[in-house]
Amino acid sequence: MLYSQVAGQEEIKTSLIKSIRSKQISHCYIFEGPKGMGKYELALIFAQSLFCSDFHEEPCNSCQDCIKMNSLNHPDLHIVNQDEITIKREDIDELVESVYKKPYESDKKIYIIKDAYKMTTQAANTFLKTLEEPPGDAVMILLTTNVNLLLPTIVSRCQTIKFRNISKKTIKTYLIDKYDQTDVMADLAANYSGGILNKAVNIINGKDDVLEKRKEIINLFDKIIKTDSEIIYEVENYFEDNKDDIDTIIEIIMMWIRDVIFAKNNMTNLIINKDFTNLAVSQSETMKESSDIIEYLQAASDNIKSNVNYKLAIDNMLLKIQEVFK
Repeated sequence: MLYSQVAGQEEIKTSLIKSIRSKQISHCYIFEGPKGMGKYELALIFAQSLFCSDFHEEPCNSCQDCIKMNSLNHPDLHIVNQDEITIKREDIDELVESVYKKPYESDKKIYIIKDAYKMTTQAANTFLKTLEEPPGDAVMILLTTNVNLLLPTIVSRCQTIKFRNISKKTIKTYLIDKYDQTDVMADLAANYSGGILNKAVNIINGKDDVLEKRKEIINLFDKIIKTDSEIIYEVENYFEDNKDDIDTIIEIIMMWIRDVIFAKNNMTNLIINKDFTNLAVSQSETMKESSDIIEYLQAASDNIKSNVNYKLAIDNMLLKIQEVFK
């Protein structure tokens, strides 16, 4: 495991490396960010760096500590909540019992708690007591999607490190270099990843079906704008059946409309869905000048999140789309 193998998060990597070199290690860290941002991967590399007997900017990957870490068999590495389920009081009791024992082989014990926000109230209060008198040879890393889901008293005793979305350019380059993707495919995956590297990797590996969903929605969009208003009532079932994915659907529609706008303004080089460029150009010929369609769709999305009548919000959104393209 190497820091250089993790795409993006350069500021975080630099900060962690600097803390190791200066021997200014906190007793507890919070790694905060959406799933798929590389929090767990960097936590493991950081742990390996702390164990490594010959660390220079990167773990050496040849000492006994590194060899054991690379197979996740280091006796002083403890991963809590590996299955990412509810963390009960008993789980934290085991951690507490372990944390006050001496390390087996290293001079440190490292605890990585996945989905730390899933601690029950009893578990969180028990963990808090450990943070109030932390042993000097223990380093704990809490992984969470949102720091606000943790007890404020826990957060105040930890160093919080926020993971940021990775740039599309960085993700695209990573997919081309590491996964031998074509420029077009890497560009698509990067644009539909939302700045989350693991999502982009899942897209190209077929574990995330967002690109198939995209084709489905673009073709449905074409049908909607080329048919009279009665079609709206025919496609209602689609939106009802995919109610749980409505945020993704509206996001795809917005990305597609941006492509059509680019085509209308002779800026086809900026189109994201390049495999549908001809369709975007064709649709742009019937599109009215409208600067508010994207804002309208965003408002529709907000309305749905606010529990406004779902069917009415969808019908109004589709009528608005037809109005712009007729």
